[in-house]
Amino acid sequence: MRPDDMLEYVLSSFRSDWRRAFMSSLGIIIGVISIVALLSVGQGLYGGVSEQFGDMDMDLISVRPGSEMVMGPGPGSRPVLSSAEPAEFDHKDVKIVENVLGVDAVYPLKTARALLSFRGDNSSVNIVGISPENHDDMKDSVARGRFLTGSDYKAAVVSSDVAENSFRMKISPGNQIRVYSADKSRYMDLKVVGVLEEDEDPSYASNDGIYVSHRAMKEFLDSENYYYDSIIVRARDSAEVEVVAEKVEKALSRTHRNEAYSVEAMTTIFESVLEVLNMIKYALAGIGSISLVVGAIGISNVMMLTVKERTHEIGVMKAIGATTWDVRALYLLDAGMLGLVSSLVGILLGTLVSNFVGSVAMLPMEVTAQSVALGLLFGVSITTVAGIYPANKAAVLDPIEALRGE
Repeated sequence: MRPDDMLEYVLSSFRSDWRRAFMSSLGIIIGVISIVALLSVGQGLYGGVSEQFGDMDMDLISVRPGSEMVMGPGPGSRPVLSSAEPAEFDHKDVKIVENVLGVDAVYPLKTARALLSFRGDNSSVNIVGISPENHDDMKDSVARGRFLTGSDYKAAVVSSDVAENSFRMKISPGNQIRVYSADKSRYMDLKVVGVLEEDEDPSYASNDGIYVSHRAMKEFLDSENYYYDSIIVRARDSAEVEVVAEKVEKALSRTHRNEAYSVEAMTTIFESVLEVLNMIKYALAGIGSISLVVGAIGISNVMMLTVKERTHEIGVMKAIGATTWDVRALYLLDAGMLGLVSSLVGILLGTLVSNFVGSVAMLPMEVTAQSVALGLLFGVSITTVAGIYPANKAAVLDPIEALRGE
């Protein structure tokens, strides 16, 4: 049989029994929708996280005290918490880090949750203790008023989100505010000297915070031993950030030899997150492919019934000269065409589903060429494989027995 004759035969069989074709293709359509939609959701998560990290400075290094994960003894051991005491960072550590080659700036931070009171209203905020002389990058981000200076004591700079959205009246430079500790056992009155521009909080701090000097923070916390929660380091060259992180860790290890702390470059954290998101993306695609397998089983069953129903027809074809290969190719083409049409419909519907999910979840959903290619490849290949057994069964039918069976 010529290829065009085979194609015409397959198309006529679809037209004559479109209900069978539709029910056969339904499983494949759902499977392809699942693959395209789930891959797009994974890609949307990937893009959303990448966008968030893109707003952060990739030349930053985070130094934090705390127990770090180490491998337990013996083969096949699991990570366990280090028994070392958490490191306590103070001004001497800041000076050590500032002297590391390749470091451009150092930002020691102390953060606490507090209740902010302004003209009878209260709002929960982060209060962040900083060294004003170290934060030249924040001076250009002040929308109203000025930034903190080294001589400021009970003064505060407020983020745009807190100033504009937390109270009935907007907070402006010159206003008096009061901050309470989490248990309301202590409070401090502060004068607002500046308000940051919208979305201009530093990437290493909170966007619902107020910023005070470490001197004010120490009094507010009523702490004899005042240590920093973290030390953020900015590398002079973003391409060398991991090298600088190693130098910082080596410098601190001299004074914190038996203490636990972590030194992580922002690029390392970013790469780890993206690796996890990639795993999630392909795991979602794997879940979607289960639907394809179920659909392929349905197609195989339907094609087996078709072979049984067309036993006489197959016998006639073989009696007038159709070879075993012709019959086999005919049924494989039937399965492949069904898979192709089903995959195209599934890709179209999957794109619509992805766009809907993206608009609801507010994710930058993207149907990539990769997801379309995978949906098409899996849809066509699985249906073709599902048609192999029915095609072989039809091909080996004896024409005399087939005609007699009718």
